[in-house]
Amino acid sequence: MDINLLNESMLGHWRVPSGVWQCEFQFGSQLIYVQHHNDEPPCARLAAAQCAVKAAWDDLPQALKFAEQRCKAQMPELIRLYETYMPWESPLFVYSIHFDLDKPYPSYAISKNPDFDWDHILIDVDELCQNHSVCMEQYEPKDDFWVYVRRVGFKQFELGD
Repeated sequence: MDINLLNESMLGHWRVPSGVWQCEFQFGSQLIYVQHHNDEPPCARLAAAQCAVKAAWDDLPQALKFAEQRCKAQMPELIRLYETYMPWESPLFVYSIHFDLDKPYPSYAISKNPDFDWDHILIDVDELCQNHSVCMEQYEPKDDFWVYVRRVGFKQFELGD
């Protein structure tokens, strides 16, 4: 996808609680946020973000995989069932990419995937080879569940804050 922050119209532009300004764009299903100083026009920060946005966009699938691996400790059964029975559809979704003023790298805001089939009932086999019906809904994360992943290089990530 062609992402051009310099020519695309902003969805929004507002001051955030920290006193800086934030520009909002949408490309496909994802939002992109770029912050800039209160006393300067956004063009310099947009140009800087433009240099990194294509690489950050291209790494969306890897950022999602990184988040899934980090979620294994928090929700091991959900990740196990997804990887075993539904690997074509992640239970997580990248909602946005952020270029924050105080951070040297872009970050991704990831939460539960609203399009994931949470009502899906599958047949799981336990360690005794017994079949059990399992509804994925019982493993659905709460609405306030978020994972923040920072892109620190080509296909390289760390957990953000």
